[in-house]
Order: sequence, then structure tokens, then C-alpha cells
Amino acid sequence: MKVHFLNVRTMHHSTHSGYDRFMDFIPHTPLLSSQQWETMPEDERKRAYEEAKAQISWYNPPDLEMETNANALNPWFHKHVCHFLYGENSVFHIKKSQNPKKKIFVSFHQPPQAHQQFIRTREPLKAIDGIVVVSTNQIPFFEQYVDRSKILFIPHGVDTDFFRPDDSVPKDPNRILFVGNWLRDFDTLVAVSKILTDKAPQVKIDVVTLERNKPLFNGCDNVRFFSGIPEEDLLRKYQQATLLLVPMKDCTANNSVLEGMACGLPVITTDIGGIRDYVNEECAILCQPGDADGMADRLMQLLGDHACKKEMGKAANRKSEEFTWHRVSRIMLSAYNVSF
Repeated sequence: MKVHFLNVRTMHHSTHSGYDRFMDFIPHTPLLSSQQWETMPEDERKRAYEEAKAQISWYNPPDLEMETNANALNPWFHKHVCHFLYGENSVFHIKKSQNPKKKIFVSFHQPPQAHQQFIRTREPLKAIDGIVVVSTNQIPFFEQYVDRSKILFIPHGVDTDFFRPDDSVPKDPNRILFVGNWLRDFDTLVAVSKILTDKAPQVKIDVVTLERNKPLFNGCDNVRFFSGIPEEDLLRKYQQATLLLVPMKDCTANNSVLEGMACGLPVITTDIGGIRDYVNEECAILCQPGDADGMADRLMQLLGDHACKKEMGKAANRKSEEFTWHRVSRIMLSAYNVSF
């Protein structure tokens, strides 16, 4: 079997993060440029791109090239899987494979509300042989449009060889960490920061996010703000922190939660979306959406209970082992094989 990954690199992901790490664990072959793409007139490319862009907010010209080449593939030998790793970006013109030796897989990452916001058509779903979701809260949405047998929950992975505890790195018992941008609940994070300023002034929050979010933390004297830091610095922040704080508006899989768990951090986050596919109450404290007071109270309780914090950190590290790239890659390869 030959696997062809069709990928859009997400720039804010570090080298050891991101869904395209599948490409480091599953043998694959680049999909060659097709005659159909090479001979497509420029005006036809423009029309096809604009048609897709009107329906898919994140669609870009390279996506049209990938779809055209996937549609053109018509193998005589071997089984072939064309797997679009970011379906919200790249899938509009895909055609259903009429060749029994070719299957189309597409991974989707967004919770249903965000999916509908950025993708305004469900028509391409009919052409897909395997719809891969990264959390179970996505399943009911896709069930409305395709047969349940085509929907596959395959968890997101984490690099536990890179993101790992390091006993030689001193931990600051009053340093907590927040990482990320997409679907993060910054209002609740800021509110928690202000509560901690009053009730636990010794506690400091390292915030790692995009530069454009910096003004949100004006007046938050207990916040240290970081943006665009090297991956090794991010790893050190995970290893130095005493817990991970991630308020969210919605979610499916979450890189920062997985990375923090792999580094042995207890997690305090929002009980929303697909978070329970990745954490349990042994390793995480789950708070109601928007409940800054409750989140701050639970955080202070955990900081004061060193034995519980230590056990939750160990449980988080153990839980992360369920999501190693080696393990989820085996699950993905099995799904490819079963599809034929």
C-alpha cells in the first residue's frame, strides 16, 4: 500500500508538534504533479480556486493543486491512499474514487460550530472514503451527512520522546503555564489572573501565545508574556511549570494539553468539546465554561496540595502514553487497510 499525504503546514506549530507528524511515522510517497494540473489553463485554475474559496475560508492555491493531483491518480498496481491532513483547508473539488485501488481519507480538526463557520458546504463529504475526526464530539455532526461507518475517531498524537519530564530542570511551585491561541478563552484566563493577584499574589502565569494577544493582558502584573519562542524554550516552560492552565471556548484535540501532559503537568481546563477524549479526572481538573471563580479556586486548592499535584502529574504523563505518534500511527494504518 502506498500512502500520499496532502498537507498544509500550520506555521504556529513547532517542529515536534502538529498533526503532520504522521508524516514522520507512516511511510509515504509524494504525490507527483499530474498532467491534468500541468495542462490546466490559468483561467480555469483561477475559476476553480475562486469557486472553492467562496465555500472554504482557508482554501489556498496549493490546495487546488493537491486536489487536482489526487483526482488524477488512477493506479493500476498497489493500493493507494490519498490522505488530506487538514480537511478544513484543502477539500472542495475532490472526486469520489471509482478505482478500487484508490481511497480518499480526510482529517477534520474543528468542533462543529467552527467547522460550519469556515466551511459552507457539505457536498465534498460524499466523495470521502474515510472521514477522520480527532474527537468524538465531531461524530454527530458528520453523521448527518455520511454513513457512520465512514467516520473514524483516531486521536491526535504527541511526541513523548521530545515532550517529557526532566528532573534536572528545577520546578517553580508557583509558576503556572498557559499555551495556545485557537479557541482559547482569554476572558476567563484574564479573570483568573486578576483573582490570583488578589488571593495568591505569589503565583505567576507564563502565557505563550500570539503577539496580537498581548494587549489582552494589560494590567495583569502576574503574567509574563511570550510569543514566537524557540521550541526548546517552550519545552523548558512545560518542564519548569507546576501545572498547565488552559481555559477554552471549545475544542477537539489540543496540542498544548497533550504536550503538558507528556511533560507531567496536571491540567486545569474547561469541560467542553472533546476534552474528555484526552484527559480524565485523575490527571485534570475540569471546570465549567467561563467559570473564572471556580477555576481559580480549584487552581489554588491544587497548588496547596503537593501530594495531589504530584500524583496528578504522574497520571498525566501516563495518560499521554495513550497518544504517542507510534500508537496512533498504527491505528491510522489499520484504518487505511480496512478501507479496501
